[in-house]
Amino acid sequence: MFIKKLFIFLIITLSFTQYSFATDNIKAQNNAYWHNNKGLIYLEEKYYFGAIKEFQIAIDLNPNSQASAVFYTNLGKTYEKIGHYELAKSCFEKAVSLNILCFDYYLNLVENYKKLNIIDEKLTQYKNNKSSPLNEVVIGLLYIQKGETKTGITMLDEFCNKEPNLLITTGIKKYLEKLSKN
Repeated sequence: MFIKKLFIFLIITLSFTQYSFATDNIKAQNNAYWHNNKGLIYLEEKYYFGAIKEFQIAIDLNPNSQASAVFYTNLGKTYEKIGHYELAKSCFEKAVSLNILCFDYYLNLVENYKKLNIIDEKLTQYKNNKSSPLNEVVIGLLYIQKGETKTGITMLDEFCNKEPNLLITTGIKKYLEKLSKN
């Protein structure tokens, strides 16, 4: 009888000690999403300093993944809201480099170039850089931002015809449809 009670006591004791010695794993990626969401709340409340800090924390926790392109984009948009277009430019460029197949990131970047009045400079730069076929997307958007809409639409349309199966092509087609309605 004593052995049975001792055995039950040991089982109960060991089952409770399992919880007291458990360690929580910190998942930086989950924390990054949490900080990004908090930054979005601050942005909505027009608390830009807090939003910038939260987006920066999210980036620091998860700096080089495809998902962190969203954090860089949110940080860039926040910088634009407070008039820091140069800081926003580096955020948008980083977002494009982390997720090269998201059309919205290219659009944000080129719109930022327009705000910085560097459309012509960037157009020359991208025309001379043949390292990526995705540069054609930027060139088309630059022409549109410059006011040469027909040339830009033609370039984007040609890109869609050449690369119909890329993820970015869907975004380009939606953008072209939106432009044609205007």
